[in-house]
Amino acid sequence: MPYINKVRVIKLPVSREKEKGAGLSPHELSVLLEISRVITSSLPLNNMFEVIHVYLSQIMDYKLGCLYLKEKSRFNLKAAVGVDEEIFTSLSNRAGTNFLLKKIKATGRPWRSTQILGADQIKKHPFYVQVLAPLGIMYTAGAPLRDGHRILGSVHLGRAAEAGDFNEKDMQILEMVTNLLVPAIRNIKIKQISWQMDGVAVSPNGQKATEPDSNDNGDEDRHLQLLGSVSSVMARELRNPISSLKMSFYSLARNFTSGVMAQQDLEHMDRSIKKMEKTISFLLNLSRDLNLNQEWVDVNELLDEVVQTLRPIMDPDVVIVKDYSPLPKMLLDREKMHTVFGNIIENALDAMPGGGRLRIITTENQGRVYVILEDTGLGVNQQVRDRIFEPFVTTKPDGVGLGLTVCKKIIGSHGGRIKLRSNAGKGTAVCIDIPVVT
Repeated sequence: MPYINKVRVIKLPVSREKEKGAGLSPHELSVLLEISRVITSSLPLNNMFEVIHVYLSQIMDYKLGCLYLKEKSRFNLKAAVGVDEEIFTSLSNRAGTNFLLKKIKATGRPWRSTQILGADQIKKHPFYVQVLAPLGIMYTAGAPLRDGHRILGSVHLGRAAEAGDFNEKDMQILEMVTNLLVPAIRNIKIKQISWQMDGVAVSPNGQKATEPDSNDNGDEDRHLQLLGSVSSVMARELRNPISSLKMSFYSLARNFTSGVMAQQDLEHMDRSIKKMEKTISFLLNLSRDLNLNQEWVDVNELLDEVVQTLRPIMDPDVVIVKDYSPLPKMLLDREKMHTVFGNIIENALDAMPGGGRLRIITTENQGRVYVILEDTGLGVNQQVRDRIFEPFVTTKPDGVGLGLTVCKKIIGSHGGRIKLRSNAGKGTAVCIDIPVVT
């Protein structure tokens, strides 16, 4: 019996939970973007929560909104919308009987009140009888303000019985809003300064040259933390569909070999999938604290390894000049530093489409190891250079603009600094310095 080449069709799993709530509309995404802008403003906390309510009520039906913050071991009501002063006091004084707040505090995850108690049980609960019922509130939902393993507080929404219970999409939106709020809550006490000096863009860990305007203090750090909060949701939403797409693609590629044009299409799809995976990796690196898996690394050998990995995409007219000095071994996260060097070298190669020279210099001075990567490429103008470490800033037509943002975060987690010097048409030099651990 002749062999028949069969194409195996993979049916992608459908999540019932997604059917209920996922898939934000352009309007909903636009409102969330406006909320993110409010959160990065300098508004006082009470006013910020009121403005968030104005936007959030455009895409969610709710009557009551509350913001609780943890102070010592107690959650205190700090802001509320949809209530007068008397009700605010009642909500605040009876926070200890709020069964939804207790559940969120104990588990550290979002909840709807009906996931905790049945409707009949809720109507008999003291918090409902004393607080919610007089307000005409039947259903409540809440999500924690999580900073790693710490819970900074909680945001609660309430709606009337006729509006129905909160659904999965409501919970998704509420969780996104609380993720956005975390950096603002944290930055009430923590502020960092980002700055630039003439001709050089410097990460916030660098040495300060001039004092920036006080209104800009911490803006870059707040925006990065804000992006990280959104990125955690974005990466989670993208990762599973990409994995399923990848499975289907490679199954198709193994069983489909005829036609030059078809083969080119498959190669293009392969490159696109890899690019999407790289973007997801960047998002994940932005969305969480970096847990370094450190080991003793020879930086010169690591640079050689990165260059070798990128050989297949190098223009044959690009010359690599290695100007290495003997270095002590460094305690680094090898994989993450491979990402840093790889991203910077790949940027340099992209900037030299017609060939050029990439010089890699390593040296040690006063307890710090320096890695300098100089290219003779296109360079970047001052407007882009001054914002080069900000997310989504890129000179590439198809670039995402997260590479150097992630590099800055990784280097900073090692106690290092990154600087970039560039002028349009005159090439770019990136300098990384990291302290030697003894």
